[in-house]
Amino acid sequence: MHIQIFAMGRKETKAMKNAEIIDAAKTYLLTRIENGLCLEFHQLRHGPSLAWTTACVGSTLAEFQVVLPAMIEALLSQQWDNGGWSYNQNFVSADADSTLRVIQFLGKAGFHDQKVIDRAERFVISHQQADGGIATYLPKALATMGYSSGAWTTSHPCVTALAASILQNQSARNKAKHYITDRLKKGDARAYWWQTPWYVRYESGWPNGENIGNDPVELGLALLLKAKFGKTDKELMARLLKLQLGDGSFLSSRQFRIPRPNQFLDDITEQTEVVEDRARIFSTAAAVVAISRQEALLN
Repeated sequence: MHIQIFAMGRKETKAMKNAEIIDAAKTYLLTRIENGLCLEFHQLRHGPSLAWTTACVGSTLAEFQVVLPAMIEALLSQQWDNGGWSYNQNFVSADADSTLRVIQFLGKAGFHDQKVIDRAERFVISHQQADGGIATYLPKALATMGYSSGAWTTSHPCVTALAASILQNQSARNKAKHYITDRLKKGDARAYWWQTPWYVRYESGWPNGENIGNDPVELGLALLLKAKFGKTDKELMARLLKLQLGDGSFLSSRQFRIPRPNQFLDDITEQTEVVEDRARIFSTAAAVVAISRQEALLN
């Protein structure tokens, strides 16, 4: 199959090309929204992601001052009585990771109902463990889903790193930061739900020289981390730009993994299930924000 790369072979300046690349990616994301929701991972047994994916795309669009009231309304309608949000409210209990992503989006969208945010924060904080880390699920949530308590109810570095950058509660935030900092000082940047170490490194603002593959999400995270420190990387940018397709999206990513409920971080192997974003939503969202922030530093 021939893959068309967007904006190649044009005579405009590089800045103009990148502007077109960004616009095409934004347009693609907008076309994936239906009734305020943006769905991904339809191939999974628990159905597609609803709130989680929608919040991620909403945060990306908000980066470009595009806020759709329909997305806010759709997400608010999916908040559970316990204050949280879930991967898919039809099949899966509310979890801390999805809830953090919605909190992040609502903040970027200028949503100011503090009661909603406070309920969501209390839900997330109820997942904080003695070591300061944040678990994705509570034991009772897993029981509702038919699973016994195990690895999904322990501290997850990727969820904790996100909490450390988003939570308003200073005490919970400090505990989360301490947990992540301690791991990173030991050279451990592993995530639970993500293959790439750049997820934890970006959310924590902690760079290092690990290899960066040709995956759009991994490249995007590495570029976003560099942008946090005011650094540009033309070589990484060029590699990422080559992954854009003719419809404005970026090649599917294979960074999201799903360990079994009893599979702890140290038990994860190459055989652990990894899924791609077939709708190319995560890859496009990560790539377009990274390109935009790098472009802002270059000009």
